[in-house]
Amino acid sequence: MIASAEEFKRYIESKNDEDNSRALDSASNEVWFDILSKYPELSRDVVFNHTISVEVLERLSLSDDMNVRWNVAMKRRINRTIVERLACDENISVRHRIACNPKAPEDILLQLSTDKDPIGAEAAKKRLSLNSGSAQG
Repeated sequence: MIASAEEFKRYIESKNDEDNSRALDSASNEVWFDILSKYPELSRDVVFNHTISVEVLERLSLSDDMNVRWNVAMKRRINRTIVERLACDENISVRHRIACNPKAPEDILLQLSTDKDPIGAEAAKKRLSLNSGSAQG
C-alpha cells in the first residue's frame, strides 16, 4: 500500500520497473488527495491507478489537464456527477469519450447526440441504437 505522496512520487520517478509497478498499489483517499495537492503534475499517473475511488475520480474530473479528464471519462466506475460534468466538457474529445462510455446513461447520450462535434454526436447515436437494440432483443 502506498503510504505517502512522496512514496508515490518516488515510485513514478524511479528507473526501476519494480518500483514503477508499485505505483499501481492502493492508497487511502487521503494519500491520493495529498498527491494531487502536492504534485498536480502526477495527476496523469494517479488516473491510471485502478484502485482509486470515485471520490478521487471526481477530483480528477476537475483537472485543468484535458488528458486527465479524458482518462477519467473512459473509466467504468465514474458516477453520474462525473458523467454530467464531462458530458459538458469544453474539449470535444472528452465529450466523445463520455459518449463511448458503456456506463453513460441514456439521457446523457441523448444530450450528446446533438453535440456540435459530429464525431461525438455520432458516437452517442450509435450507443443509443446499441442500447435500444439490446433492450428489444
